[in-house]
Amino acid sequence: MATDTLYFVLREGSTREEQWSWDDIESLLGSGELTPKARIFLPEEDRWALLSETKLAGGDDAGTADAKAEAASHRAALEEAYQEAIDRIDLGDGALEALLDAGVLALQLEKRDEARAHFQDVLNRFPYHPRAAQEIKRRFSVPEQRKFRSLDRPAPVWEDLGDAAAMPLARGPVHFFAPALVLGGLSFVPYGGFAVALVSFLWVFQIMEYTARGAARTPDWNRAWADPVRKILRPLMLMGVVVAQWALLLVGIAYLAMLAGGVKGQSISAYMSQSPLFVVLAWVIGALYLPAATVSTGGFVGSVAKTLDPRKLVRMVGRMEHEYVYTVALLGVLVAVVAIVRAVTASLPVVGGVVLGLALAYTLPLAGLCMGRLLGRTGHVIS
Repeated sequence: MATDTLYFVLREGSTREEQWSWDDIESLLGSGELTPKARIFLPEEDRWALLSETKLAGGDDAGTADAKAEAASHRAALEEAYQEAIDRIDLGDGALEALLDAGVLALQLEKRDEARAHFQDVLNRFPYHPRAAQEIKRRFSVPEQRKFRSLDRPAPVWEDLGDAAAMPLARGPVHFFAPALVLGGLSFVPYGGFAVALVSFLWVFQIMEYTARGAARTPDWNRAWADPVRKILRPLMLMGVVVAQWALLLVGIAYLAMLAGGVKGQSISAYMSQSPLFVVLAWVIGALYLPAATVSTGGFVGSVAKTLDPRKLVRMVGRMEHEYVYTVALLGVLVAVVAIVRAVTASLPVVGGVVLGLALAYTLPLAGLCMGRLLGRTGHVIS
């Protein structure tokens, strides 16, 4: 047998794996440092076995009564150790180590579903934990790994701007020009601005959720209709509340400013629209608040009040630190691009709407990608 291959070995009574070559295992077994009841992972058979079941122990029949008795005894010991790990989890005693031990032991007992649940619980409590990720990647197939949440932290969008720039066209020209046609066409209908804003938000939201795990292209169009309550109605309801919060905050500030300045005979909306200060203030508050609320909506895990509590959102932004600042800066650049395009082409009767549709079809996926990466990298702070 080849001697340069490393095999995983569990000493008798231990849950910590070691790696040894076949020759080393023979030597350790001969010296007594490893016992026949130690276990070895046999990759060619994709299973764990007692050393007494292998040629290392000189056994010529893996199905002998002694080997079966030793295997049953070892399984009973594993079951006992597994139950002890479960008890430690329930007691909250060293939750991380207990969950990892439970995951490893469950796999050794061939309880893959339970092992998957334990490792996912680790990632839920400690997102992107390196040891948990290492164990999962070593013990689960690639298709199985894709089912784990918070396994690998996606790269920040600003680290692969070239790929990000190509993202709106990643699915082909049809997936680019069809949204451009819809968004451009809506600008010609009554209340078209409102319709464009509504469709734009829903499209950005779908892209944000889809790219949160590292995807680099737009989702399928029918994705939202597979679960319209969660993908359409709920985000619309939550963002309606967000916009109302934002508007009420600005109205309250304007009202207090009018009282302090003794302004009379002017409506609040007129006062706000005619004040450059309030225009800037509205943009600043929107830049700081709206992306955080959108990300919180995408990571929705509790009640509406909990998801959109302004105090919680402020704490969330603080915990996201520079990642949030960079994301908001990129979003600001995209908004500025669309604003400039709109200002330049607004006077053109038909071309203006077409160009606006093209600009939105390109920038909205990028905005969704920016927030999707933010959600994927820091979504665990949404609690």
